[in-house]
Amino acid sequence: MTDIDGHIPVMMTEVLETLAPKDGDIIVDGTFGGGGYTRHILASADCRVIGIDRDPDAVARGRALEKEEPRFQMIEGRFGDIKTLLENHDIGRVDGFVLDIGVSSFQLDQAARGFSFMQDGPLDMRMSQSGESAADIVNTYDEKEIADILYKYGDERKSRR
Repeated sequence: MTDIDGHIPVMMTEVLETLAPKDGDIIVDGTFGGGGYTRHILASADCRVIGIDRDPDAVARGRALEKEEPRFQMIEGRFGDIKTLLENHDIGRVDGFVLDIGVSSFQLDQAARGFSFMQDGPLDMRMSQSGESAADIVNTYDEKEIADILYKYGDERKSRR
């Protein structure tokens, strides 16, 4: 199964089996990305899908899908704020969630996003494309602050070395 731009949701069978969407369900795709999971969920039942993403490129893909699919709604934001985001859009009931956490193939394939190991690009690595870049951090933070980041978020127990 392929989706827009050749993206292949690798666990689609398992996600659909676990979610088992039914007509009338409301499913949240908390990491919309390329919309692969969303499109398959919508095709599997007469349900509604709410997509959430903080990446402006993913949000733009979601807005395009909203125009062609009335059962889909795109919300810009972080999946960690899901409760507030849903409340702010008067969504009080949810029947299932899917989260494909991590860097997407769209982000890895675009050298300018700064996530790629295969292509030269700026040291950026910002999911939302706003705020401090990775280059800002490595060029302005002191050694202790960088070691703390690597320890806390990278589980690097030898970050002080």
